[in-house]
Amino acid sequence: MLADAALDGLDSPAARREGVRTTRRELKAVRAIAPLCRDAGSTAGATNGATNGATNGATNGASNGAIDGVLEFSTKTNQLLGPLRDRDTLLRSIHRIVERFADADTRRVARTVLVATLIFSESDRRDEAAYSAASIDRARRSMRSARAAMASLGDAPAFDPTHASTLLLRNFRACRAELDAALRTSDLGRLHECRKRATFLALALRPFEDEVSSDVRRMRARAKRLAAALGEDRDLALLDVELRVARAQLAGSPLASAIDDALRLARLESIARVEDAAAAFLRLGRGRIKRGVASLFGV
Repeated sequence: MLADAALDGLDSPAARREGVRTTRRELKAVRAIAPLCRDAGSTAGATNGATNGATNGATNGASNGAIDGVLEFSTKTNQLLGPLRDRDTLLRSIHRIVERFADADTRRVARTVLVATLIFSESDRRDEAAYSAASIDRARRSMRSARAAMASLGDAPAFDPTHASTLLLRNFRACRAELDAALRTSDLGRLHECRKRATFLALALRPFEDEVSSDVRRMRARAKRLAAALGEDRDLALLDVELRVARAQLAGSPLASAIDDALRLARLESIARVEDAAAAFLRLGRGRIKRGVASLFGV
């Protein structure tokens, strides 16, 4: 409902940017929560030969199918809004970089040059509203399909706490293993592979708010911090790649060198924050997290 509502009333560029960000954020939460609601034993229930077991298995299988639909259309909606999000992210990264310049005139010139070079020319500016409107309209249709899949869940069968706790702990262990290996080998690419796992852990536990143990609360907070740090560095890396256009057009210009220097410093600071967040996540005790998750789900 939050994701759907965020796509209403987008009658200005600022409202559109905020609406797209909110929709994508809330749908990421849906995509983290939905897998916890599967019934991993539905197939076994449907084939155990007992009438009640078969009925329960069929019901749970239908629920799993509905969850598949929620995931499919939520993912499609996010993909439709992805290009709008990427443009917004690029614009925000430009603002972050140019604000590092002390001189106001240099900030203004750098911002103007980068926006014109990397985001849109005058012709692109005229087409932007129409493109955004078409993308958002398709996203709204996909959201209706996601909500229809959600409605088909009806009176869902009993929650499967063993499956949910197993899925969370599996992702926690996998995230730890990837982080440890990435830090030992200084493999930034492998480190970024942890972003989705960290995001999953933070968002899947968000609905429980403070109804979790202090250890699980700490894990959720550190996963959120890690995902945010990795996301910031990803955005700066995207700007670095896109800057090849500006570098070609501004070859030999002192402005191009100044922008590169600012971006290089920003990335060094960003990577330091990533490494700090990763180290904090690795300090979490595996036994404490396992007991906390088991207690949360009553398994």
